[in-house]
Amino acid sequence: MKVNIGSIRELRGGSIGFQGEQAVEVLDEVEELGLKLTGPAKIEGKVTNTGEGFLVEAELSFSYEANCSRCLEPIRTTQNLQIKEEFIPDHSQVEEDSVFTFQGDTIDLTKCINEQVILALPMKILCRADCRGICPVCGGNLNQRQCECKVQEIDPRLEKLRSLLPTEGGGFNGKPNK
Repeated sequence: MKVNIGSIRELRGGSIGFQGEQAVEVLDEVEELGLKLTGPAKIEGKVTNTGEGFLVEAELSFSYEANCSRCLEPIRTTQNLQIKEEFIPDHSQVEEDSVFTFQGDTIDLTKCINEQVILALPMKILCRADCRGICPVCGGNLNQRQCECKVQEIDPRLEKLRSLLPTEGGGFNGKPNK
């Protein structure tokens, strides 16, 4: 998405409003996690001439689909966030890579929007904060029903010793008694 700042280019303190939609380019790593953006990001805000650059203040919203990290149920959610970024002219001497630049009378928000969307994605996607997940024995969704499976917690440091003990209904190493 591009915003024309020609009308406030020489007017320090001047601002203009904008709104629109921007298709978001998602990294392959995000798609490998099973996350899919459902449509373009919507943005509405204003650009203000600060004298040294242009301050973009906006509200951004986007929707995505994914599977819950605990129970694997599909979810669809919308995320809203605030953007506040400074854009400086490209000819300025800037040593930081984290600063956005522009040329002429147009500010291109594409890179800024893509970055903000990727940073706003949660590291762990949950259908709800108290999601109970799935049963490690039968695979049933613990949010939908109470499971009767017995889960035997074994200290991982002692797991090797399990093979030395007789199993239920059998003899040494699990072989049936004769």
